[in-house]
Amino acid sequence: MSLIKRANIKQTGEIILEKKPVKITKDIKLDFFEPREEITDDQPYIEKDIPDEVKLSEAEKQAQEIINKAVNEAAAIKEKARNEGKSKGEKEASGKIKEALETLNDAINGRKKIIKDAETEILRLAIRAAEQVIRSEVSLHRDVCLSIVSDAINRVSDREQVIIRVNREDADYIKRYKDRLSGIVDGVKSLSILEDSQIEPGGCIIETNLGYVDARISTKLDALQKALEKVSEEGKNR
Repeated sequence: MSLIKRANIKQTGEIILEKKPVKITKDIKLDFFEPREEITDDQPYIEKDIPDEVKLSEAEKQAQEIINKAVNEAAAIKEKARNEGKSKGEKEASGKIKEALETLNDAINGRKKIIKDAETEILRLAIRAAEQVIRSEVSLHRDVCLSIVSDAINRVSDREQVIIRVNREDADYIKRYKDRLSGIVDGVKSLSILEDSQIEPGGCIIETNLGYVDARISTKLDALQKALEKVSEEGKNR
């Protein structure tokens, strides 16, 4: 507030000047003065007359700024923690995936090793199974032995004197076909059939002046097993 001199005129014609505080306005009309504006430099009056609403508004503004700053800082901290947690989680997940892949590779390599180590045993079991099947077929079908003997005789080059050694169980059956065997194989001048306990049923050994042909079932299976083992070993070394 500032002080404006106001003129009071009494009926006596005496003019008395008084000082009275009034609010400053841009357009003040007095009875005897032209419109004018007068502002005093009295600082206590200026501070005193600042409206309470203005002070409250400034305080609220400052408080809001503090709140906004706190919220932003909290959000930044939360985002940082989330990113750090995400990075940590991704790192842990990557580590677990790596461990799983290593375990899988170990399992695959272990499986390959087991298979390689077991190949020989698998072959042995397969040969044994084949032997059982062959023996069963031989016992049920006597003509199998006759077929083996005929094939063995055809493999010898010297057929002038041929001796056929077979198992005791097959001797009588083969003797019944002695003439047939002589007619099937060209060049046979002498054909003898002998029993041999060292030869299992179904097989035979053909002897000539130049050597012999081992046509025993066990011999054939052994040769087959060795051939398969050789192939298996070559595969391991690749």
